[in-house]
Amino acid sequence: MSTTDVPFMVKLNGPADSELELSDLSPAASSHMVPAIYSSLGATAEKPRRHPLFHPNIAQQRKQYFTFYYAYATLLILLMWILLPIYWASLAYTDRHTQRLTVLVTDLDQSLIGEGILAAVQRAQDQAADVTTLGWQIVNSTASDNSVVASAIDAVVDEQIWAAVVVHSNATSSVLSSFASGTSGPPAGAAVDVYYNEARNEFAANFYIVPILTAVLTPALAGANANVSAQFVSANAGNRTALANFVAASSASDTRAVATAAYNNLRPFSAPVVSALTEVGMILIVIFSFILTMANSALRPIVARHLTLPWYVALRVCAPLLAYVPLSLSFAVVSLPFHVPFDGKYTEAQGFFLFWILCYMLMCGFGLATEFAIGVLTIKFAPFFLLTLIISNVSVTEFPLELLPGVFRYGRGFPFYNASQAFRTITFDAKSHLGVNVAVLICWVLISLLTVSASTWIIEGRNRRRGIEEEAHH
Repeated sequence: MSTTDVPFMVKLNGPADSELELSDLSPAASSHMVPAIYSSLGATAEKPRRHPLFHPNIAQQRKQYFTFYYAYATLLILLMWILLPIYWASLAYTDRHTQRLTVLVTDLDQSLIGEGILAAVQRAQDQAADVTTLGWQIVNSTASDNSVVASAIDAVVDEQIWAAVVVHSNATSSVLSSFASGTSGPPAGAAVDVYYNEARNEFAANFYIVPILTAVLTPALAGANANVSAQFVSANAGNRTALANFVAASSASDTRAVATAAYNNLRPFSAPVVSALTEVGMILIVIFSFILTMANSALRPIVARHLTLPWYVALRVCAPLLAYVPLSLSFAVVSLPFHVPFDGKYTEAQGFFLFWILCYMLMCGFGLATEFAIGVLTIKFAPFFLLTLIISNVSVTEFPLELLPGVFRYGRGFPFYNASQAFRTITFDAKSHLGVNVAVLICWVLISLLTVSASTWIIEGRNRRRGIEEEAHH
């Protein structure tokens, strides 16, 4: 007997024997009779009775509801205690690892000012166990000023070191010459040049590198200036002309007779809007991808039972990959009116195109990962996976890995860390790690493709076999 031949019985609210077997009717009659019968004569349909929440008749349902609801809340609390400490730890202990931020110090002066700077650096090294300081490395060099400065700049831009301090040759003799001649006016150049790279990580630069450098160099220069002045006065105690020139040079508000430090930011973090890309923006990409995953989960049953298993797997993979194209493009285009500097390293068109491709790869990696989660964990527990994915990634994006506990080295293989590096290269011309960054993102996409395909083939194939077995038993 086919499905259309199964008799369908309707009991009417009339006499006890008022039963009608619809198989006796023609298909056309059946299609017209059923609505008419239900509407005019009122077929009986069992409806649940409504009760107050604490009515004894629904005790079993009430117990089941509260048991599962609060069990879910308990799982959420457990997840909170597992995940939140990861993010908290990425921020709480950064000041304990500042010595990993390498700073090269080169003294070309070889006199009072240079000695004062080196003495201050040595004190900072000696107090490292008690105070927050940097990873000072003193370098002796006999090269020219220009050569040392060029090497220092290259090392900072190339991210070999975090900062460089260069005490220029003749820094002390220049101040002494100003005292002797009574020369006043703006200094021709700073006695000490500091070079750093803010775009590499603005948090490290502004929270630690610049403040610690300032705290060490400012008193060191003040002490060095005092020593130079004392030496000049002592050497010229009987020379009234020299002392008069000393007073004239020292009393000027802008004078060459004071050794100063100049802070040179080689790659400024000059567009705060980029923070929207390197932090919250990537979280939003994950959320948008997950929303699309939930929509896909709700809509797939419309066509799923009509597809062969290989085509169903292809649908699960290819439909999201296609949808991520306009979604990622839209995300990238939103940034244009807000003057994101896509021309930091390339032309604006090239930078924007590369940014879009990176957003697409991010969306593919995360979106397909959530597709895998919703297929394996179901919609009930997929949000747990989503939270884990977000927190484990965002924990390695704010401060550099050098400032985080060793366990966070996993960040080098995670999408957020690599995408953030790539965005900084595009917008601020920071050192390019694009080869590694793109390779990591592609690996995540491939892993997600593999896990979605394999899990769908296994789970859907098993469900279909069970369905066939059940039909055979019936």
